[in-house]
Amino acid sequence: MEKPICLTAKDAYDLMTLARSNNVFLMEGMWTRCFPAMKHIEQLIQSKEIGRIISIQGDFGWCTKDCDYPQDRIWNRESGGMILDIGMYMTHLGQVAFGSSKEPERIQAMGVTKHGVDHTVLGNIMYHNDNQNDTQNNNQKGFLQFYVTGDANTEERVVIQGTEGRIIIDPPAHVPSRISISKDLGRGENDVQVLNFDLPDDSYTTWNYPGSIGFTYQIQDVNDALHKGYKECPSYTHQDSLQVCTILDEILHQVHGSHNEDVEEQVAKESLN
Repeated sequence: MEKPICLTAKDAYDLMTLARSNNVFLMEGMWTRCFPAMKHIEQLIQSKEIGRIISIQGDFGWCTKDCDYPQDRIWNRESGGMILDIGMYMTHLGQVAFGSSKEPERIQAMGVTKHGVDHTVLGNIMYHNDNQNDTQNNNQKGFLQFYVTGDANTEERVVIQGTEGRIIIDPPAHVPSRISISKDLGRGENDVQVLNFDLPDDSYTTWNYPGSIGFTYQIQDVNDALHKGYKECPSYTHQDSLQVCTILDEILHQVHGSHNEDVEEQVAKESLN
């Protein structure tokens, strides 16, 4: 299914429960997680190539000035706004950096609305990110900071900062094909390696959006999962989707003041695993 998988975490949970009860495959279309560049970034982080992750910073924005009001979908008060449109592209990065098993400890969000929907939103999310092998520092934190906006076409660059260096995802970060790995040699001194992950050839056609040939990576991952008999895709699991939905719920609650009060309690009582 296209992202977001549902408009609320409760609806997503119900849909996943229905899929499992009927023994059918279900995946949210978070194609970014299927790109070879993103998978390589996850491997680099897991192998501590840049040390413990301190923070991720990113942006994603596209200009809505040509979106007619109230006809355009972006102004729909039930499903519009920038958080439900592109917020997941930023929020999932917490899973990339800190692991899908880490739940956010604190979420702070502020934003402005236009025509009744969220239009520019700033988000700060704090994770517990200690190194289990380091008994001297058992209270480390990690942070995800981002903004999404409908006021401008932003650069869309992501910086993942670690204690020993950083990974930069070149624009546009939601279709990653070029990353740089910068390892600290000293203050102001870095050893930089640039990696290119060329997209498949798409010279035979045209697309509405740049990089759309990257959907072939998601198709490959889904095909592989189906051949193995899986009911969810390892690249982006049900639990990944549910965690992002829950974060988006809270961000929308803080910006708009509406929230599904019972979703965290329900998810806590009935694990999907």
